[in-house]
Amino acid sequence: MRKIIFIALILIPVLAFSQQPSIIPFFSNAEKWETGQYIGKDNFGNFYSINQNEFKKTSPNHVYFYKNVSLGKIHQVDLQNPLQLVLFYKQFTTVVLLDNQLNETARINFSELQTPLNPEAVSLASQNRLWVYDMLSQKLGLFDIQKSTFQSITPSFKENVKFYQSDYNYFYWIDTKQNLYVSNLFGKVNFLGHVPDYNQLQVVSPKQILMKIDNGLFLYNLEDESLSPIQLKEKSFSHFSFKDQILSIFTENEISQYKITLP
Repeated sequence: MRKIIFIALILIPVLAFSQQPSIIPFFSNAEKWETGQYIGKDNFGNFYSINQNEFKKTSPNHVYFYKNVSLGKIHQVDLQNPLQLVLFYKQFTTVVLLDNQLNETARINFSELQTPLNPEAVSLASQNRLWVYDMLSQKLGLFDIQKSTFQSITPSFKENVKFYQSDYNYFYWIDTKQNLYVSNLFGKVNFLGHVPDYNQLQVVSPKQILMKIDNGLFLYNLEDESLSPIQLKEKSFSHFSFKDQILSIFTENEISQYKITLP
């Protein structure tokens, strides 16, 4: 009897998420990738990467670098605006803003503000502001870059932030209980659903998520909690990126690109 109970407990998490038919993307091309962590590609065709904590921009005609040893490890990079790149150095509670040639245009040390902040998440919002989730108050808010002021917009979060993703108008996050939420610029928070365990994740819409689970890639539907496998030629990969219907798959030394239409 003990063996039967044990097996049942193992199967329950697997069966909690139903599996849908596979999605077959169209393989486009593959190219070699240099040493370092690929960060992304902007709308102008420039590539960004980090190698030995040095931020690098590779354009068709030039290569730019930015490195700041005194601020520690680069924790997060926001590429939404190629003219105002955001580098978050979490260890030293500092954000550096860079122009399109990776010149430093501003540096914000949140611990030195009149009312200090301890950011867990920082990214670019609209109207020259930053999304900031502050661990001290456990609230999400907006930081005005020109005025150096912070305005919280949500009540305190009940759980810590495990993952976050944002654009100019919306801030998504997953808490430690695997719950996905979104807030708009006015602090209206919506619960979007519960997500399974994952290795890497990208929110595609309020209803869909792309996620890497072990060595597989899946499209997760938040409404019916279903997983649709995405068939790739790679048997294993380190991470992925999705933008404008282009799916990029990264191995140790190669980038494969697929054209994909999500249902």
